[in-house]
Amino acid sequence: MTLFRAVEIDLVNMLSVQLDDRPAHGSRPHGTLRRQTAALETIQTLRFSDMGYVDENHSPYVPLVTQAFDLDRGISLTSDALGGASSFGSITLINDGSLDDYVVNQTNDHLPIRILSGQKILDRKRGIWMDPARADLKPVFAGLGTLWQPGRRTLTIPLLGALSWLDVTMTGRIYGGTGGLDGDSNVTGRLMPTLRGTVCNITPVLIDAVNYVYQVSDAPAEISALYEGGFAGGITFSGTVTDIYAQSPAPGTYLIQRSGTGTWIRLGTRPVYGITVDAVGAFPSGAGPANVLDILRQMLLEDFRLPATYLDNQWENQSSLAPWRAGWFWDGTETVTGQDVVRTLLSGLGISIVPTREGKLRPVQLLAWDETTSTVMTLTANEMTEIQPIALDSSLSPPTWRWRIGWQHNFTVQTAGSGLHPQAPASRQSVIGTADRNAVWSDASLRARWRVPNDPASVVTALNAAGDAQTVADAHGKLWGAYKSLWSVTVPVEISWQLDLGDYVSIQAAVPGLDGITVGIVVAEHIRGGDATATLQILVIWSLPMTGIMGDFWPDIM
Repeated sequence: MTLFRAVEIDLVNMLSVQLDDRPAHGSRPHGTLRRQTAALETIQTLRFSDMGYVDENHSPYVPLVTQAFDLDRGISLTSDALGGASSFGSITLINDGSLDDYVVNQTNDHLPIRILSGQKILDRKRGIWMDPARADLKPVFAGLGTLWQPGRRTLTIPLLGALSWLDVTMTGRIYGGTGGLDGDSNVTGRLMPTLRGTVCNITPVLIDAVNYVYQVSDAPAEISALYEGGFAGGITFSGTVTDIYAQSPAPGTYLIQRSGTGTWIRLGTRPVYGITVDAVGAFPSGAGPANVLDILRQMLLEDFRLPATYLDNQWENQSSLAPWRAGWFWDGTETVTGQDVVRTLLSGLGISIVPTREGKLRPVQLLAWDETTSTVMTLTANEMTEIQPIALDSSLSPPTWRWRIGWQHNFTVQTAGSGLHPQAPASRQSVIGTADRNAVWSDASLRARWRVPNDPASVVTALNAAGDAQTVADAHGKLWGAYKSLWSVTVPVEISWQLDLGDYVSIQAAVPGLDGITVGIVVAEHIRGGDATATLQILVIWSLPMTGIMGDFWPDIM
């Protein structure tokens, strides 16, 4: 058998023009639609390989690949970024002149690229190598290729992971400043606010300073309470209307207008202190998920127009990984990308959005081992050609003796002084006086066993309930409150392609800490073109050493 690699590049022409015979003027009524619509875009697939390949449909993969690919993928392992992932690399092609036109005239930024691997089988009777079917090729990488870099005889294409789809900015509406719900001159050019999920004490955007009209969200939202300087009894709710400008609210009251295009409030009296609200935001489509992973998924689909085909089919089933109520508010003053939203909603939760080998996005959670965890593969000396230890980030090693996980983020900090209403109760002042309250996990015994144990700073999260934050803090304590080791394991590339980021593996080697039953998580992968091996980084989360080492190196078997 002979191993080969195939590369597929989709050239997407966004400005496709369909040439046809147009009927003469007057042959059909003005304004009627054509029966055959013009194509909005066309896709042409370029096919290459390193050894030559022809699929079952007789489509040739031209042998122009000189360096199949360099690839680096990984999950962030730091105390303040548990939830990030990265992926990048490159491929190199021989350019004999046939690719010049594509380099010069084709828009080649963020084009889909797929790298596959297969094995040619020798037909000994006929003395020829047989190519496998396209469906039998194993996916190695699926993502995007950014701007092509031509040389004299080569063409290098930098690779980006599927997460690069999230580099786009949120598709929000902009105030035109023409008055009414379009805003006055004070907000001209500003994005409308976005509210998704449950939030605490946000400051709505004042879009009409004359009529005291505020916008809460660009989608439907339920307002739990309205406060003036932290006091909820001064301005009372007087009803919901379809046109907030049709009538003025009575003094001391406010009206709400809610629709698929936004939520607004109008006050009947000029406020003396700052106006804030507690609210629950939905989406323009009317969807109102509460689970943090469901909110993120819906935002990717609606607010960033990510095609559903780029989300893993198991995402909805995996939302139970984080059954926690959450939410966030963006007031429109900053540019927000999909990457920003992922980092904000998953901050501190120990969950990463990871691109699979098929180019799908799926959530992966870092958890301590338990009896329900199943491993994908067992790695022993038969599979590993080399193993070396790697130092964990200093924020996670030595072990952490305390985790502080924030909850119910306060978007408008209001401390005692002229900004607070005189009747604001002490209970409300305690809530709005700080940005975050914390759920805490701690183990004082770690301070005695380790000379300088880690104590990460408080982590801001999108969680809304104290109990959920405590669950996250306890999970971090269980995982990172004991000694953990990170290993660089070199294996044949065929074995690495059977694993993906976030997979659990069993590993056993003749090195201290791995000489017994051990379970780890694949957290990174490094492949170099032309090499027969790949390097995996495996975080060991549970081990049963053959020797009776106690303390932090001995697992909590129960």
